[in-house]
Order: sequence, then C-alpha cells, then structure tokens
Amino acid sequence: MPQGNRVRATVPDVSETIFVAEQVLLGRILEGDDESLLSQTVSALSPAAFATEAHRSVFQVICTLVSENRPVDLPSVAAELTEHNALGQVGGPSALAAMTTTSLSASARAPQQHLEALANREHMQRLATQMEQALDLIRDGHLATIDEVQVRLAGIFDTPSFQAAAVPDIGAQVQELRQELQVRLESGPGALDGVPTGWKDLDGGQDSMALVKGLKPGRLTILGARPGTGKTTAIVDWVRAACESGAGVILFSLEQTAAEITELLVVAECANLHREKLKDPSQLSDLAWDKVSESMARVASWNLVIDDTTRTLPRMRRMTAAARKKFQARGSDLHVMFEDYIQLTEASDAQQASQPRSQQISDIANGFKALSKDMNIHVVAAAQFNRNSADADRPPKSSELKGSGGLEEAADLILALHRPHAVDPQGATETPDELTILGLKSRHGRAGWAFPRTFLGEFARTSEPRPRQFVGGS
Repeated sequence: MPQGNRVRATVPDVSETIFVAEQVLLGRILEGDDESLLSQTVSALSPAAFATEAHRSVFQVICTLVSENRPVDLPSVAAELTEHNALGQVGGPSALAAMTTTSLSASARAPQQHLEALANREHMQRLATQMEQALDLIRDGHLATIDEVQVRLAGIFDTPSFQAAAVPDIGAQVQELRQELQVRLESGPGALDGVPTGWKDLDGGQDSMALVKGLKPGRLTILGARPGTGKTTAIVDWVRAACESGAGVILFSLEQTAAEITELLVVAECANLHREKLKDPSQLSDLAWDKVSESMARVASWNLVIDDTTRTLPRMRRMTAAARKKFQARGSDLHVMFEDYIQLTEASDAQQASQPRSQQISDIANGFKALSKDMNIHVVAAAQFNRNSADADRPPKSSELKGSGGLEEAADLILALHRPHAVDPQGATETPDELTILGLKSRHGRAGWAFPRTFLGEFARTSEPRPRQFVGGS
C-alpha cells in the first residue's frame, strides 16, 4: 500500500471529499508552476485550515519557503521536510507524489475551487469561535447592553471573505487594458505582439495581412489538415520561428519519434537540403556537411523539449511544468506548447476511457485551453479532418474535424491546411506545392480569410508563395 494511503488510513474522521480536496490543492502547488495559486493560498489559509496533520505539515513548509523567498515545488518541499526529520511523518516521498498525481487527475478549475472552499471553511470556523466567545461574554455580563453587543459582533464581520477579497477589480482591469493599448500604440498597427509563427500573413510585416500578430498566451490554436496535407511540416515551421525568436517551446509528438522531428528541424534549417540526402550522409558534399553541422548547432542551442512518449493530458501538464523549470534555470521561460496531433491523445483514466471518443476529445481540448490559461502560454494542437470529407477541390470545414464539437468550442483560432494535390494527385488541378491556409474560426478577430503558402515537403518546410510569371503577347 502506498504511504499516502497509510496516512489516509490514520484519519478516519476526515471525509474523503475534504481529504481529496486538500490533496488536489497541495499537489497543484507542489507542481511548482502556478505562482498565482501559490500566492493566493498562502495569503488566504493558515496550516490550521487543513484537516490532517500531514497536510498541515506540508503547508507549513510551503509557507516557510515562501517567507524565505525560496522556490516551492515537490523537490524543495521534500528536502525541507527531510532536513527537519519530518518527511516520514507526512507519509514519505510517495505521499507527496500522490498529492501531485491526485492533482493531475483533477479538472483544471479544481484547485481554485478547493482553495475557495477551504478558505470559506476556515473563515466560518473562526467566526464560530468568535461568536461563541461573544455569547460567553453576554452570559457572564461583560456585554451588558445592545450597543456593546452590536460593536462586538461588527468586529467579527469586519474581515472580508476570501471570495469577496478575490473578486476581480474593474479598475485594475481597465488599467491593464490602458497599458496594453499604449504598447500597441507605440508598436504600430502591424507589429508582432506574440510568439512568431514565421508565416508573414499571420505575423505581420510589409505587404502582409497581419491576421494574428503572433501566438499569444492563454489561447488555443487548432491546426487542422487532411491526412498527408502537411500539418507536421507546418508545425516544424512554427517551432523553428518560435525557437529562433528566443521563445521556450515544448513539442509533444504522438505521431513521429523525437529523432524524426529533430531530423526535420535540421533539414528545414538547412533551407535547401533535400530530406533524402540524409538517408545516405556519405553522399553529402563538404558544403552540405557544413550546412548540416551549422543547423544541428542552432537546433541544439534552442529552448526546446521534444517528447514522444507522453500521451495523456495530465502527464503533458506535468512535462510542461518541468520544461518551464528547465528553461527558467537557463534564464528563459516556456511560451508555446505544440501537440501533433490531438486525436492521438489518450484518455487519462478508465472513467474517461469509458466515454464516447468525441467526448474524450472535447475534454482534452478543454484541458488544453485550461492549461494555456493556467500556465500563461499558447497551445497549438494539430488535428485531422475526417477522411470521408476528402474531396480534393472542396476546402475543409471545422465541422469535419474529428470530435469537432469540443474542438470548435475550446479553440480560439482554427486554421485549416488545404492542399488538393495531397488528397487527389490525379484529379487535382493544383500543383503539389500549392497550399492554402484557411481561417475557419478566430475568437479575437475576423475569420473566413485565406492566404497561400508554398509547400516544400522535400525540404521539411513551407515558404512565402513564389510569384507566378506569365508570358503573354503585347
């Protein structure tokens, strides 16, 4: 039996609901990537708010670390408990790990909701104690008049509740908007204000549409494509542009191995090196070898994590937090998470696995959206359209995405890659390199637009469209 369960067995007077709520809240803090939740919890609660001695001890250590301006995460809390010979008293390392596991299996909103409930419970307990004291004073004759009682009771209710203190302030929100408008004013109408994708018509610039102006934190983009259209190549474009800008990136590759993705990145960085050339490196010229070596050095220097083993949302959340810690140790941060592709994401537990696949995808998409907001990063998830929608000449629709209902609802931006030649090489009138990007949904701007790209699959990249030249008579 895990040590976490032994701790649970010693507190039969604590309800399972309260025990799990405390584990979810503490586990989320121990993940170490939510500074806002940590600050709110330390401000709102005291160790006495927790129902078990083990949870009280863990939270006391968290408060100590915060007061000393030291990092708060699972290793730091475990080290502090060990230093004071208290790790065994809370159930050992497995009990701390169980807290994070419980948190990862909960909904994204659960830690905040449990914090509100715990803060309310502690406040109510404090009020009950103070009112009992007031009643004792009345019985003993120390509060002899109505006026004295009213003054005493007024003091009891002077402290606002956690919910009242946490209500957003419109004045502060307007001030944030004012500052954002000032930044936009100083930057100009076409300026990039997010992580670049490397696609001019999305990012902005001279003679561009500037449709998105970069990947902004707290948002979810769905990049949809029919099989073989080039969604991985598009993701390689975006990953390269983000990394070259200095942004921290994590890529979950569920379709290809990390080695394959790394090779695509290196090939794309070479600009004009055919992918087939790396299958037999002995045929590379000295100049080609130099290009490959330079490209490998650039890719190796990026703040990039490629994970080809993680397949569930809770583990992705954990790996994303770990990537952030890695980048922060280098003096950078995490800015974008990519996943290729969302329909390959597996259910996180047996309960989710028992649901219809469309509901699973909806839950995963909502989880990605929540992750983007919780961690203040942009999430890009590739997605496939249903094969029965593969009419080469007809542009795809968002309703044709596998599990489309949940994807459409959760996404801030839905882009579709339309390359007819990839769907029907014999019947398409377009050439293999003709690629159209369609804006199917944009929560923060207009949709219904389209712009061209040139697909260069043999070079693992796309490019701005080459101008077509026509020769005609005078």
